[in-house]
Amino acid sequence: MDQQGAPLGAANHPPGGYPAGGAPPGGHGPPPGGYGPPGGYGPPGGHGPPGGHGPPGGYGPPGGYGPPGGYGPRPQGFGPAPGGFGGAPVGPPPRRSNLALILGIGCGAVFLLCILAGAVVIYFSTGVTAREIARLPEPLPTAPVADPPADAPGAAAERGVLRAEIRDLRSFPARAGKLLHFVGEIHNTGTVPIGSPSAKITLYGAGDVALLSGDCATQVRLLPPGEKVPCAFATQRPPGLATFKAEVAPAPATFRGKLAKLSIADTKFTPTRGQSPYQVAGRITNESAFAARSVLAIVSLYGADGKIVSVGQIPVAGGDLAPSASGEFTASIVDVADAPATWQVLAVGYSE
Repeated sequence: MDQQGAPLGAANHPPGGYPAGGAPPGGHGPPPGGYGPPGGYGPPGGHGPPGGHGPPGGYGPPGGYGPPGGYGPRPQGFGPAPGGFGGAPVGPPPRRSNLALILGIGCGAVFLLCILAGAVVIYFSTGVTAREIARLPEPLPTAPVADPPADAPGAAAERGVLRAEIRDLRSFPARAGKLLHFVGEIHNTGTVPIGSPSAKITLYGAGDVALLSGDCATQVRLLPPGEKVPCAFATQRPPGLATFKAEVAPAPATFRGKLAKLSIADTKFTPTRGQSPYQVAGRITNESAFAARSVLAIVSLYGADGKIVSVGQIPVAGGDLAPSASGEFTASIVDVADAPATWQVLAVGYSE
């Protein structure tokens, strides 16, 4: 210390080093003295710290080249805090809407419901179809077609027995209207062909009073022995109807030609639905060496008891069939005596 008690610097200069006006307190080192503020090369201190080049202001601690006083501010990263190399400070991520997610889930649920509904419909419709098919009537075997005798019909009748009868004759009302239907089958129980078989039906009132009569007719020209053919008759129901009777008066066949040999294929039965008729469709082929004329499909429907319940007769498309030619048919039957359980198709055609 000097005489006034003031501490001396390293070169015995007063505090601050050189005379007033020199470098501010501090020397060449960091604070409390260093190269930067608060002490620089200008006033109020000189080039060194209050004690010259040594401590407390020298090259070593408490002041050095590092913090707390250095060349810049407090250490930071390369970019603005807290971000990286630049840009605005990183904030929380934006909140996204859940609308798209909700819509996606809803659409997926609707799609799955549609698939399930379709599967249910297919399952039940398949089951219904299977049950309907199981209830369809089965076709009876087609009766073989016999050729007429080589002799003239009159000569054959003279040598044989001409006899026929009607079986399973029944009456039933029409589905709509006041018509009364009759249906049955004519059997040739004799030994010779019958020409244009039919049965006469008479309707009676009380006291066996005849009210009206008509023919249960067929559309065949010839019925060979041992064969049968359905017949049908329809009339307005007369008031006071009590009963009816039928009789067959067979006549000798006058047809002198040949019966065509016909085959039946692709038959299909369609049951009634609502007001739609029963339908039987198929294809008839002429296997004869000659053209088949007036080709006809005769469809018989039978109940569970084996008795005929209705009949339909329809010409094949085109009417005639050349040898090896085929024709289609569709017979529609509206009125039946009972629900059909089986069915049969008879095809007839003639050489002339």
